[in-house]
Amino acid sequence: EIDMYRNVLPHAPAGTARWYGGVSDAVTRQYLLFLERVDGLQLTDVSAFSTWERTARWIGEFHRSFSPDTLARLASSSRLLVYDEAFYWRWITRAQQFARSSRASRILDRIARAYAVVVERLLHLPRTVLHGDFYPCNVVIGTRGDQVRICPVDWELAALGPGLIDLASLITGWTEREQRALLSAYRAAADAGEPKSRATSKEWTVNLDSCRLHLAIRMLGWSATWTPPPQHARKWLDEAEQLADRLRL
Repeated sequence: EIDMYRNVLPHAPAGTARWYGGVSDAVTRQYLLFLERVDGLQLTDVSAFSTWERTARWIGEFHRSFSPDTLARLASSSRLLVYDEAFYWRWITRAQQFARSSRASRILDRIARAYAVVVERLLHLPRTVLHGDFYPCNVVIGTRGDQVRICPVDWELAALGPGLIDLASLITGWTEREQRALLSAYRAAADAGEPKSRATSKEWTVNLDSCRLHLAIRMLGWSATWTPPPQHARKWLDEAEQLADRLRL
């Protein structure tokens, strides 16, 4: 996270907490991060849907902030996690190992048999810098007068991978109609200034569903005993099954 504030977030759109300095000592295992205190609410506690759309646009703009040269440099020199083929397969394998019922085993085994299609799709999506844990509880909404500040926090899971992973985290829990609205807001920012995307709306939805399935599998494969905190608590097995049906796995 220190490296993110020092080397990566200067490329980001305005809004993230100002970095004042950090200490990283591998010998003493002392790591300190000095940041601006940002007053506000977690996005989870914000009811105005327009603010959620602003957040989707912010992360779309963030993903667009990195040139190919910058991404290549970060891939070779940074400590960012990389979402590669082994990474995706690791989570479905763990989820199968940690299945807690015969139903869970049946669903996960079915997904695993067709998971190569999902992995291939994810590997071919454009790579950018991800927040990696872009759930609403990790976004602070600051206000000053009429100004709304989008301030993502907790960047320790930052990675190189498909930007739609972050959007998939953000839209968790919303209805399908609202998810489409957030996807539209994201696309407007992610594609801004670029040649019009050749991807159709259906392709965007399929790609997003693939990212959502990865997130559900990752939650199921996190630990044999761990349960998500309240802000992440969902019926992840049911979600994985529904997404597998939508993707015709």
